[in-house]
Amino acid sequence: MIGAMVTLAVGAVLCSALATLGNQAIAREFRDFAPRKNTDILMDPAIAVRYAEYRLATNIFYRQGLVLWTVLGILGGCMLTANLL
Repeated sequence: MIGAMVTLAVGAVLCSALATLGNQAIAREFRDFAPRKNTDILMDPAIAVRYAEYRLATNIFYRQGLVLWTVLGILGGCMLTANLL
């Protein structure tokens, strides 16, 4: 059980770190870009594809991290409950 918790914790930390790096890359590459205000920048296919790739990768790691943190919390709760009973 401890091995599963450690594995989940490492995976969750890595996914969260990769999501954070992806957000920083988007912020660095597209400084003045606000999707709701100026959509004309997405008319250039190369920029639009790069932006979509960054967003997709970041969202995948973000959601994966959320799932892993949730499973880790549930597993920790089950382990705590089993130890208390």
